[in-house]
Amino acid sequence: MDHNHSRDLICLGCEVEMKAPVEDADIIEGRIREMGGEFLGEKVQEDFYLSHPCRDLRGADEALRLRREGERWMVTFKGARKKGNLKIREELEFAVGDGAVALEVFGRLGFAVGAKVFKIRREYSIIGATIAVDRVEKLGGFVEIEAPKEGDEEERSALVEKVAALIGVEKGLFTTSSYVELLESRSSLSMDSI
Repeated sequence: MDHNHSRDLICLGCEVEMKAPVEDADIIEGRIREMGGEFLGEKVQEDFYLSHPCRDLRGADEALRLRREGERWMVTFKGARKKGNLKIREELEFAVGDGAVALEVFGRLGFAVGAKVFKIRREYSIIGATIAVDRVEKLGGFVEIEAPKEGDEEERSALVEKVAALIGVEKGLFTTSSYVELLESRSSLSMDSI
């Protein structure tokens, strides 16, 4: 892949989202429905975060994740986050047919599972954004609002903030931390290899 193509890929794969803890996920879901949110479905997700044998992904603020969602498996690379209230970062992903084989291949290449995150996710769509109401094992309830992958970064950021205000999520609650980082801070365990 040449350098210019790589730059195009980064621009096309940039996620813009916010995440915030919620005391009562049912209340947030009620607000979403009141504001006209369309229920997209419920998913059980199990995430395996992989550590690299020679590169400190965590130190570079990057992540490599293998996600199981029912019978579906996805590999996702997440680049370094930009500074700000929202999480804005490169995100590239692709499907794999057999997650167990993918884990085995990663293992033979020296990767190790550094952390696991298990959650039940209920997704909604409202004015072009996707809202995930997550119940994360060992963490509790969270709401995540993500803008579509296409469009101007500033407009996408404004959409995320507008939806957050619409459903009553205070800006002061936004976090750019990942679930792995939140779990780590809760348990005070060091996972330097992630």
